[in-house]
This record gives sequence, C-alpha cells and structure tokens, in this order.
Amino acid sequence: CQIRKSMEKKAPSDFLKSVLGRPVDVKLNNGVEYKGILACLDGFMNIAMEQTQEYVNGQLKAQYGDCFIRGNNGILVHFRIQVDLLDFNMQSTYRVCLASFIQMPFLPAEVSCPVAHLKMLKAVRGKAVQSRFDLLLLEDGEYFLDDFSAFRYPDPVFTCLTFHHCKQRKVQGRLKLCTRSFMFEPQDSTLPILKFPYRDMPHTPAGEIFEEANKQVYLSFECTTVVEMKERGLDHPYVTKNLADSSVASTKFIFSFAHSKVHDIIDAAAPLWSLANTKSILNKIDEESKLAPILGPRHTDVFDPSLLADFRERPLLQRGKVVNRIAPLLKYPGTLMLTNLRVYFQPAQVNNTGDPVVNFAYTKVTTIHKRRHMLKQCGLEITLDDKSSHFYSFETMKDRDEIYDLLIKQPGVDQVQEHNSHLIPEMLEKWQTKQISNFEYLSFLNDQAGRTVNDLTQYPVFPWVVADYTSARLDLSNPATFRDLSKPVGALNPDRLAYFQQRYQAMPSGMEAEGLPPPFLYGTHYSTPGYVLFYLVRLAPEYMLCLQNGKFDAADRLFKSIAGTWQSCLTNHADLKELIPAFYDPQGAEDWLLNLKNLDLGTTQQLERVGDVELPPWAESPKDFVLKLRAALESDYVSAHLHEWIDLIFGYKQQGAEAVAANNLFYYLSYEGSVNLETITDPVEKCSFEAQIQEFGQTPKLLFLSPHPARSEVDKSPVIAPLEPIVLAPLPPATEDIPPPSPSSSPEKDTPTNTARRSMFGFSRPTLSGLGLNVNGLNGLNGLKASIRKRMERRNWGWSFDGQSPASGNLWDESLPHYFHSKELTSCVLSKDAKYVFSTSRDGTFKLSSCADGVVKRSYSCGGAALACDLSPDEKYAVFTSSDLRVYMFALETGRVSKLDNAHDSPITGISVIDDSRFLTCSDDGVLKLWQYGPVGMLSSPLFAFEDCDAAITCLDVNSEGTLAIVGRINGAVDIYDLRTNSQIIKVCVSQCQAEVLSVNFDRAGNTFVCATDANELVVCTSEGVESTRLAIPIKDDAIQYVSTHRSFPTLSFRCMVSDGTYAITGSANGGIYIWQLHTDSQEPEKKCIVSIGHAHKRPISTITVSSNGHTVLSGAADGSVRVWTLKKKAPRARLGYFA
Repeated sequence: CQIRKSMEKKAPSDFLKSVLGRPVDVKLNNGVEYKGILACLDGFMNIAMEQTQEYVNGQLKAQYGDCFIRGNNGILVHFRIQVDLLDFNMQSTYRVCLASFIQMPFLPAEVSCPVAHLKMLKAVRGKAVQSRFDLLLLEDGEYFLDDFSAFRYPDPVFTCLTFHHCKQRKVQGRLKLCTRSFMFEPQDSTLPILKFPYRDMPHTPAGEIFEEANKQVYLSFECTTVVEMKERGLDHPYVTKNLADSSVASTKFIFSFAHSKVHDIIDAAAPLWSLANTKSILNKIDEESKLAPILGPRHTDVFDPSLLADFRERPLLQRGKVVNRIAPLLKYPGTLMLTNLRVYFQPAQVNNTGDPVVNFAYTKVTTIHKRRHMLKQCGLEITLDDKSSHFYSFETMKDRDEIYDLLIKQPGVDQVQEHNSHLIPEMLEKWQTKQISNFEYLSFLNDQAGRTVNDLTQYPVFPWVVADYTSARLDLSNPATFRDLSKPVGALNPDRLAYFQQRYQAMPSGMEAEGLPPPFLYGTHYSTPGYVLFYLVRLAPEYMLCLQNGKFDAADRLFKSIAGTWQSCLTNHADLKELIPAFYDPQGAEDWLLNLKNLDLGTTQQLERVGDVELPPWAESPKDFVLKLRAALESDYVSAHLHEWIDLIFGYKQQGAEAVAANNLFYYLSYEGSVNLETITDPVEKCSFEAQIQEFGQTPKLLFLSPHPARSEVDKSPVIAPLEPIVLAPLPPATEDIPPPSPSSSPEKDTPTNTARRSMFGFSRPTLSGLGLNVNGLNGLNGLKASIRKRMERRNWGWSFDGQSPASGNLWDESLPHYFHSKELTSCVLSKDAKYVFSTSRDGTFKLSSCADGVVKRSYSCGGAALACDLSPDEKYAVFTSSDLRVYMFALETGRVSKLDNAHDSPITGISVIDDSRFLTCSDDGVLKLWQYGPVGMLSSPLFAFEDCDAAITCLDVNSEGTLAIVGRINGAVDIYDLRTNSQIIKVCVSQCQAEVLSVNFDRAGNTFVCATDANELVVCTSEGVESTRLAIPIKDDAIQYVSTHRSFPTLSFRCMVSDGTYAITGSANGGIYIWQLHTDSQEPEKKCIVSIGHAHKRPISTITVSSNGHTVLSGAADGSVRVWTLKKKAPRARLGYFA
C-alpha cells in the first residue's frame, strides 16, 4: 500500500453493513460512558448495551456525545452524536436517529497508513460534524495528554459586556491539554482550532470567579500569541496572531468545563507552564527528562486484563512490552501484550486519540518482518489479511526479538514466511517467468528491504523510467524515451556528475579518527520524508504542514510540473530523488496530481498560481498519465534493464567498491549498520543522529551480494544477503594530489573510544567528538560541555565606568589610519594577543596585518568580494567567505588555501568558527549551515542545514560552549538554534519596525544577547527571547538625541556593533564610534552613552571589534582604513576613559 486516499463514498446502508457487529464505545455529555456492539439495520444505528444506564422518563439525559467504532485493524472511527430521541427498552438497546444520514466517507479494512485515516464524518439533520484535532497539529516533541468538554467565553472587560452577556456568546468545544500548549477545538467547524502556547502566557493559568452570585470558578489565562489552524476544516498554513498590542482581540481567555473540575486542570497545567517558562534553554532531550514525572506514569508496561476480548484468553507475558506504534511523522506510545489467541496494543495515556485497545487474531497475520527504526534494529511490522499493517518500535532489539520469537510459535503464525533465503528466489522466479509484474516485484523487494509506508524515512522507492516529458506522444518502442537504469539519478547528467566526482576527490581522507566521515559522492538521498511529501502535498497537506512547521514550502519549490521535476533531478546538485509507488498505481491518481482540496499553495516568482500538477503533453489526464507510466514500467525495455537499477538500490552496487565504481556512494550514515543507536548512551548524541535520519532518509537493506540476473536470464540466480546486515566499507578516494596532514598542523586527537563504539565501516563514528564535542565531557542531560579543544575566548572586556572621572583623553593610544584595503572592510578579527588583525574587504582580498605598523603579512585574493572571516581557536586557520559563494580556509603556517565551492545559493554574509572541527555559515538565502573542517580541508557537504527560514540572515554568533547559534535577519527577527539537536528553539522579533539586524552577540555566559538594528535600536534579551533593555538612539550632528521609533530615521545611523553583554560599541554612518552602558538604572540614552567620538573615520564605519580582554579596539571603514586604539599600560583597568 501507499499513502493515498483510500476512503470511498458509500450509501448509509452500505456503511452500516460494513460495521455491523463491531464494538462501540459511547461517551455522552453527562459523563456516562458505555460499551456495546452495533445491532440491526432499520434506518437507525442500534447499540446493544452491556449494561443499563441512567435515564429519565425513558430517555437518557444526554443530547449529544461521541461515538467510537473499533475495527479489527485498530483504527478509530469517531463521530459526534447529536440526538432528538434516545429510547430505552427491555432489550437494553439505545437508538440513535440517523434519519439525515447523508453519504459518508467509509473507512475500509485495507488501510495501512494514517494519511487514509481521515476523520469520520457524521451528519445529523443535514449538518456535518467533524473532529478536526490531529496529532499532526502538535509541535515536534510535543505530547497530547487529555481533553475536556469545555465552553469558551469572551473577555468581559475587553468586550465591555457583563459576564451574563458573555455567557450567551460562549463557544462549545473541547480543550486539549498538551505538554507545550492548550488547544481548543470549537464544535463549530467554521471556527479555527486555537493553540495557546504556555511560553506566551506571562502567568500560570488560574481559576477566576466572574459572578459573585453563583461563585462558579472558570479557567482563565493570558496569552499574547495564538495560533489558528484548520479553519472551516481546511488544511491551510497556520496563522500566528500576536495579541500583545492588538486592538481587536483580547489576550485573556476564559473557559468552563462540563464534567471536569477547574482546579484539577490548573494543577495539571502548572508544571507544564513552569517548564515552558523556565529561564534556561531546554533542548528536546532536556525537556523529555523534565517531563518524565508526568509522562512516565502514563506509559508503563502494565496491561489491563479487563480489555481482553475473550475471558478464556491467557496472557503469555508477565508484563507487557513498552512500544511505540509508528505512523508517518507520528508515534503512539503503548503496551504490547501477546495472549494465546491475539496480539493486543494498549495505547498509553499519551498521544491517545484512539481506542482503549487494538487487537487482532493470529489467524489474520500474513507476514511478519523485523524492521530497523531510526538506525536501530528494534522494529517489528505485522501485516494482516486485510492488507493493513502494524509497525511497532521497541525499546531494545532484545525486547523485539523476544516478542518475535514468541509470536512465530503461535498457532496460525508458525507458517508465516519472513524474509528468508527461499522467499526471494521464489519471487525472482515468478518475475522471470512473468507470473508477477515489474511493479509487483519492485513492491516485494521494497518490502523485503525494510521499506514501509508507516515510516517516511524508509518509504518504498521506485525508479524514474521515462525520460521524455515534452513529446506529444509517448513512444515506448523508442529506447530514447527511457532513462538509463544502469546509472543512479546523480550520474544521469555528465556535467553534474563531474562536479560530484571533483568534490569527492577533494574530500579529506584518513581523518576518521578525528570524526570526519569517509568520502561520499552525494550528501543528499534519493528517498527522504521531504521528497515523499513533496509528491503528496495535495493529498496529504496536513503532513507537509507538520513537516514544515505549519506552512507549505515556497511555491517555487513545490511539486508543480512533471517535466520541471525531472529537469531538477537532472541538473540540481541537491535534487536526486527517485519516485514513489503512486506514480505507477492508477488508483487515486487524481488525489495527488490534482488540487482537489483547493489548497492555497502560493504563487511563484513568475506570478503563476500553484494548483494542479502540470502533466506532460502525452498525458490526457492524471489517470492516463499514471497508466502510461505503468505501461512504460512494464515495457520490454524496462523489463530488460530493471535488474541494473535493482543492483544500485537493493544490490551489490549499493555500497563498497562497486558503489564507488558505479557513482552510487551516499553519506555513510544512510546505510544500515553504519551506526547502532543502542550502543550510544548519550541522549543528546542519539537525538542528533535521529534528526539527521529524519531529514535525509535511509538506504534500503542490502538484499543481493552479486549481480541481479536479467528477466530473461532464467538460469541465473544471485547471491542473497544474509538476514544480518552486511556493510562494506566505502573505498577512500584517490588522494595522491592531497598531501597528508603534517604533524605541525594536526590537532590533538581525543582519546580513542572502545571498540564497541566503532561502526561496521571500520572507523570511529563521527559522534559528538567528530562534531567538536567530547563525549567524555558530558555530564548528564544538562551538562553538555565544550570540546577538550577549547573555543575562542569569549569577550570579557572588564571595563567599569567612573561617572566622576573627567574626559581626560589620555587613557588610550590611537594609531594613525592604516589602509590595508582599497575598498570597504566587511569584517575583522583580532588575534588573541591583539598583535595581528585578520580582515576581509569588498576589494576581494583577505589579509593578515600587523596592528602596530600596518604591515601586511599575508594576503589572498578571492573570486569576488570577501564578506566575512573568523579564526580557528588555535589560530592556525582563517576561514573566510566571498560573494562567489565559496568558503576559503587559509592555513596560516603554510599558506595553503582550501576551497569549498557553492557552499550556499546566495552570498555568504556571516561565518563563525565553533571549535577546532566545526564552523557555521549563513547567507542571503536565509539558510544556516553547519560544516566540518580539519588540517587537510573542509567537508564538502554540510553536517546540517537549517533551511526553515523566512528572511535573509545578516549576522551570526555562537555561545562560548559551542552549543547555541544565534542569527539576525533582515526583517528584524533573531533566531537561536541548538547545535546539539539541530533544532530551532527561539524566534523573536527584536525590532519594533522590522528593521535589519546589523549585529548580534551573546554575552560571556550565553544567558543574554545584544543586537543592533539599522533603525538605531540597541536591544538586550535573555536567551529565552525576553527583552530586558531597549534603546532607540538616532544620531544627528554628533549629538545623542532620543526620538520615537515611529519617526523617520536620520541617515546617520548604526552600521555595526560589538558587545560583551555589559557594554556595546557601535560604529555609525557618519564615521563616529559610541560606547553604550547597557545595564543602568537610567533610561535616558544620553546617560547610557559613556564614550563618543564623532569622527573616528572620514567614511562610514563598516566593522568594529574588541580584543577579548578589552585592551584593544579596532575599527574599519568604507574607505578601507583601519584604526587601532590601545589602552595605555599605566591606565587603571577599572576605569574606562574617553577616546582621544
């Protein structure tokens, strides 16, 4: 099966027949809950009750409720009940009127993926009621805990109404308690689901009484940001509303509950609010550790025996196994139990939106597969006779194997065939004798290689077979119509392949001990979660929104055209994707090729609206397109060459020397066996690997160790790979032209880890040591420390200002202007002893110069304007960028220069060295990338790319521990990223007028950051994004003058800034330098400016820096001049004097 809309519209009677006799759970608004089964079919849905319930005058006191139908495949069918009549008779049967039962979507048994698990629509008296809440609406790492029947009320103060009138405007719905937010789903589907993040609540939710007469307590909280989702039941980009300064909406939200006590909800939300508002920055690992007391009791190995379907059943385990049921982008925690008759999955009270229990009989099991999940051999997938599948991830491989061994011994399961040495040859023979089609054989190989629709990182992969998407007629008799199946996608274009090969040859080798991975041709993969949802965005937009943090991808990057996608796969260096099964399955072709849901997918730069996928001229309709592709897949040409593609994807050319020869070598981490997460004890390191897999996908399991025979070679058979994975080490590239690392330039090596921590490739895994972090330096979840090789020293100027000291002007020695460059300086860095300056300029040069006499010691010319530079901690390497999209690494001892081509798609605006093996770059395209470097050069593909960006990045900094990165953007936003988990953790707008952020700096401890904007704003915020100080300081005629930020800004504005967290030095467009004291009681800007020099340079100051000890200040200007101020030795360091 594949992700597709498999729901059919059926008449009411057909629907009722299909669910006849199935178990039912009903929850009514008066708190009554009961179980039953569906009974007769006379225009009513009759529920035969297990027990009688409270009723008055023959009628139950409820007027509405929820009905849950349990299916054999464990998928929940949920709809609302709204009734006018609910009778009770002696047979203990309740009748729910379905007189207005219109055509309903039907959930068939052949469902194997949650994309098809669309919500059951219940129509009563012509009105459809649909449950819109979905776990996909949660943030990554957020958990759903409980929901409550609730009413939301307007704020009486904001609306100027009495609370009595507010009660008349109440909105009925359900309030969801999640670990990072409240979510309110109104019953009226035209209203959006509202998300209230705890981090945007200034105070903890509390109880409040609005009417003295009845003393009823309501839940009340303030929330400055609200996210709207699923308005009118549509999948649209999430709308985030900032209510802090809104004149049309209140920040106060009031709720009452039908059956729950307000204080119970307040008590449950209090620790979650405290966690979200903690002062320290929490990564995903820290958060889960602190949530353990809340989540732990909800997810246990205790199985409830009362949930057994038959009292005669006997559990085969003393305690259940803690598992996660895996679905695309989701996981459902629960407990797995085996009895002598059935398999049971009991969902935990975490992310539980389904049945109390899912069970299926052993007699329904058709296949069982051991699977890997997130690089661990801990998965088990069970397929049933109705084609549905259940994918469970266990805590350890031992737990998985224990369940597997027990499962295959049960009656009805002992004959089930797993992946073995007999099944593949049997299917190969059927394929060669044409008993099965090419499509069926590829589906089988995908299944045997661990590909499953339940895990988007291992989604089934199919080949491009047609290369002609421009002709009016598809000629399947012409070999030129087809793609060369003997080559991977990355090798189809000779020019692009030459680039990949050149990059491969330039990759450093012999540095595995230092943590650098072996060389590879392709840094991206042919099958990733992003690629799968790229194709299926029109069918499953909610998954794309989940993956893209609530928005669709940019219109120009969406799936718009078949021909355009094919051309991108041929020419784009970052696009190597193959196809998915939907391209060859005619059923439901319209669902993913046409924009049937009228999604707002945006407008391209050519002002073209993105709607339906543009088909080739030879396709008359989506179904015709897929049918012709299927015919091409089954054609004689493909049948004769398909074995060549199988060798690349599932066979002996997948890895090792043959992969190198076939230009088919991918990043090592995508291969099975490259790393075993079960041997990694550090949770932060494990999270980092999992994040990479979620982003880049995995290579299928190796199936064949020798060439796969052609379809016509009936007498040949391949060597089948054993069940246990065999991983061959990729060959290193030829390195004759790359000199070996010299002892003088080689960094110290970390103490080797034990052999159990070595991968099957035969080299040490690039663990956090390879990323510049020492595993042995980790101290618990919150004790992540910097590498043994220390980072650059953080700024600690040590200045203090004596308000009584005169403006003596004799505390600093000023140098004459040095003209290192002929054009504007773009960046400068001082050496630790402040004797040398490293600078870049728009004249295209990088230079190392003496601060004392201005003599240039070393120089290098780039291919374009040099834009930014930084220095390695040992000061042996300078790394700088240029407008030609390159990164250069200059070995200062030898003069050797390494180049990294096409590091970004736009000019690289910033660079920051983290430690002696990693650095960051940012660019105008809004992308932040993490790179590795070593004595022989830089890794040609980034370790990670933060691409969820909405504006160009203008500046960059890293904290002292090398764990957090901060960037400023052209729209006034500042983002903070956790480099341990490769995730964005803070996003805040620091400019009230969305002015460009010129500079941003962490303080020494990393607890606060300081930023300057080109609107003359100086802003100090905590690392959680909370503003503590703000100054709006337009500069005019060399005088400090405070004006409102709503006024137009003068031309004499900030151009650059540097700060140690206590003081900030700014350079302005008039050539002036100003020093500001950031933390004073005074809010008057003229009192915060403690040093000013109106004309330090004749031209605008473009860059400024201060030595780490505060003794030297260096500024660079637009005319290429540099000036140096040095604190006199006799000057008391406790006093900061005025510049001359």
